[in-house]
Amino acid sequence: MCIKRIGVFILVCSILLLGFSAIPAAGEESGTILPFVLRKTSFAFEERTDALIIDAGKEVIGSSLSISDFETHVRSTRKVNPSYVFYDGPREIIDIYTSKVNDVGSPSPTGRYIVIDFHDVGWGDGGTTNDGGYTFDSLYTVTFKGTQINCTDGSAIIPDGFEQIGEFNPVLDKFTYERSPEGMDYAQFLNTDAEGPLPLMVFFHGGGQGNDIYTPIRFSNGGPVWAYPENQAKYPCHVIAPRTGSGSTMNMQNVKAVIDRLIADGYVDPNRIYVTGFSMGGGNTWSLLNAYPELAAAAMPLCPAGGPNAQTAPLFAYLPLWMMVDQEDFLLGMVRNTHNTYGGYWNDYRYTEIPATILYDPPYNGWKFDGHSVWLAAYNEIDKYVEDGMTAIDWFFSKSKIRGVEEVQVVTYSREAPVLPGTVKVDVNYNASGIATEDRAVIWEEIDPQLYGNDGPGVFTVKGSIEGCVEKAIATVTVVYRNRINDLEETVTTLDINNGNKNALTEKLGNAEKFISQSKSKQAVNMLNAFINQVNAFRNAGKLTDAQAVELVEAARETIRNITD
Repeated sequence: MCIKRIGVFILVCSILLLGFSAIPAAGEESGTILPFVLRKTSFAFEERTDALIIDAGKEVIGSSLSISDFETHVRSTRKVNPSYVFYDGPREIIDIYTSKVNDVGSPSPTGRYIVIDFHDVGWGDGGTTNDGGYTFDSLYTVTFKGTQINCTDGSAIIPDGFEQIGEFNPVLDKFTYERSPEGMDYAQFLNTDAEGPLPLMVFFHGGGQGNDIYTPIRFSNGGPVWAYPENQAKYPCHVIAPRTGSGSTMNMQNVKAVIDRLIADGYVDPNRIYVTGFSMGGGNTWSLLNAYPELAAAAMPLCPAGGPNAQTAPLFAYLPLWMMVDQEDFLLGMVRNTHNTYGGYWNDYRYTEIPATILYDPPYNGWKFDGHSVWLAAYNEIDKYVEDGMTAIDWFFSKSKIRGVEEVQVVTYSREAPVLPGTVKVDVNYNASGIATEDRAVIWEEIDPQLYGNDGPGVFTVKGSIEGCVEKAIATVTVVYRNRINDLEETVTTLDINNGNKNALTEKLGNAEKFISQSKSKQAVNMLNAFINQVNAFRNAGKLTDAQAVELVEAARETIRNITD
């Protein structure tokens, strides 16, 4: 009997101990599901998921985290066909750190956000967001294998799981996906912060990279590179990336229709439309030029699978062109043939062959790509391959159809509104024939009369809007301040005041004129100020009208300005 009681006692104690071991210690939080987002980046070669960012909800001690505490797994399926699984496997974690901001690149000893960092470069590792012309939906699973996550308030988190709640790409999230009335799909980036109209970059993707609307701006950064924040800060512009196959007449008409609407809506400067693309997209660059020879202000066909013809090549005689190819490219012969056959027609033409496509900057650090990849160097590091250190973006944005605007010089007298011309001369570059000088109508901004008054700056500028141009006309107005003593003496003789009052005024004017002839500027100014005081006294006494007094005072002040300037 006693033995049975002891057995029951031991059993009860064991159950209690097991129960207590399942209760969190003071300050521990269990049963917690932590949310996370995918951080995607548009690298030169492709867009990749380069980090997961976990929101711990409170400040975490970074030193309490270890790569070995976490495992990640990703399942990538096509957006347009979720039943197609491209990848289903692990992602290798290369770093883990805390951050006070919900983004990568800002590690701190403590922070609310836990950043799980992945390789920026990789093939077959689950990191890419697209392949074969299709973009993926990526579902990540995070497993915590550690004991706990320590927080700065003394508590600890023991997560029961993690939930993917979203994703972001700071650049591509600013693109929208559109379908034109003509039925063409295209991705579009509109800069609505900068004052427009702005330049437009038209980017054509390569063959096999347009199986859905999302991939043309994800396979390589040929579309998004122009929208990078650092590039927008230097060269604000808009970007469209049409989803096109062949360079058919209909496809080019559809692209032109989108451009025309952007111009009509006031977004795009028609004199700064830039066109580029690679491989099939390089061919489509030529197709758009062939269809609309005067559309572009500059074009950059890269390893193009196509070109101009004998009829169209002369139409680009003065179009800024830069064609490039890798010497290991299977299209090298075609590109060289275009260069050798038609290059002689073109007066503003650069041709670049690079020996190999190598990206030297991080994250590629000297990686050599396939020969049919010149666009990677062209859009990102071509300055390392050409003697003058020119970059693609600097080259493009130095080009405009408007090559010069007449500098207007106008002279006026104080208190006389300047007469500005109704037209200005504008130098316009036509791709077929070169620069022509044209008279363009101009509407000038309203001028504040104080600018050409006696207290004005003496020289000022006025801006004008030119017909068909974003560039502004600038008129430099020079105000001449005259010696008005003779005018004043003549006016005084006509005043309806007694001779004594007239003499009081003319005497001061005569003395001022004498001091001027003797180069005694200070005394002349003092005498004119005395004249002004006398005029104001007569006005206050009712001997002069306000209009008479103003005319006399302003003429005297103009004379003072003439002396002091």
